Amino acid sequence: MLIQKLSDILGAKNAEGLVVIIDILRAATVEAYLFSKGVNYIIPVLTQEEAFSLKKQHPEYILVGENYGIKIKGFDYGNSPTELLKADLKNKIIIHRSTRGTQGLISAVKADELIFGSFVTCSAIVNYINNKKVKKITIVAIDEEDLLFSDYLEKSLLGQETNIEQVKEALYSHPNVKYYFDTQKRAFPKTDIDLALQINKFNFICLVKRIDNMLITSKVNVK
Repeated sequence: MLIQKLSDILGAKNAEGLVVIIDILRAATVEAYLFSKGVNYIIPVLTQEEAFSLKKQHPEYILVGENYGIKIKGFDYGNSPTELLKADLKNKIIIHRSTRGTQGLISAVKADELIFGSFVTCSAIVNYINNKKVKKITIVAIDEEDLLFSDYLEKSLLGQETNIEQVKEALYSHPNVKYYFDTQKRAFPKTDIDLALQINKFNFICLVKRIDNMLITSKVNVK
């Protein structure tokens, strides 16, 4: 198994083989929680204008996302797993736009297969890759804090142990998460970090495919 680790949007553009795009805070985590709420599928988009255009064509679709962390005016939900916990989304179709995570997915044009990865789906990702006997994997950390999951996933794929408590402590103390501890920043609840660190919570992956020039994220159960 050949594992390559890249970062940022440029890394996503250059990623090959089976590609795992990581955005633990928060887009990849959000998509996992959306599937746990029973949504049919998710359409990641590049811009809010594209999101509103799709919504105009399909008024029944649900808009989820943010611009620089803040819920976009006119969207149904922000990019927060906390906000989604009590949402009734069964059988809904979601349009998802985020400043970094969905950009990474759209940029990964060289991928043979594409997974949106987070701590909550880690064991499922590992099992999916092992079951398929994938030979070339590229892990892309979109933001600096995503390097924590990049390292964790690599070690998990190699069968190596990781100190979970150290990983959690590193994320809680990371400079990029300071907003989540500011009670005035309501768009960044601390519980989003708590939910992102529910390691191996779900037994499915968020598998992304290009269909008719559009990305579609689907829930794929993994044993």
